[in-house]
Amino acid sequence: LGFSPAKTWLLSPPQATAMGESFSRTAQTCWDPEGTASLVRRKKAQRAAINQYTELLNRLEQCRGGADQEGVMAEIKRVDREMMGKQEGKFWDMLQEHSDWPSIREKRTLLQV
Repeated sequence: LGFSPAKTWLLSPPQATAMGESFSRTAQTCWDPEGTASLVRRKKAQRAAINQYTELLNRLEQCRGGADQEGVMAEIKRVDREMMGKQEGKFWDMLQEHSDWPSIREKRTLLQV
């Protein structure tokens, strides 16, 4: 069995792409560490918000018609105001562009929130 660089390349182009993406992310981190840190904080905040909405909507779904329904609805409205107020409304706009937001929006519509 001989080594053939051509065959190796044919077998692993996705790996080469991943290596290129990894290098790109590493280079970006070196060249703009503050921008990268800001991006990481924004992504974490978005994930926390989406998790919070998911939890609240699940709770609302479970207590549908129960006494706790009004309390959960009030909490969702409070979280809405909090999210809309972050970064002068920019956070709310970016949150709605998140890839997981359509499922949140759909569940809100279904539960009439």
